Amino acid sequence: MEIKVEHIKDIAEHEVMMLPGVIVNGKVKAAGRVPGKEEIKERIEEEK
Repeated sequence: MEIKVEHIKDIAEHEVMMLPGVIVNGKVKAAGRVPGKEEIKERIEEEK
């Protein structure tokens, strides 16, 4: 799955001030770094 947001307004709405950012269900899960695959999976599972 790949989701890409390019509009600064959409990014700013979630208060992500450092890119890249990962947002799951409207919650910031990582900002200013690229999380690994396992961390991304964990963050998605937390929101199920």
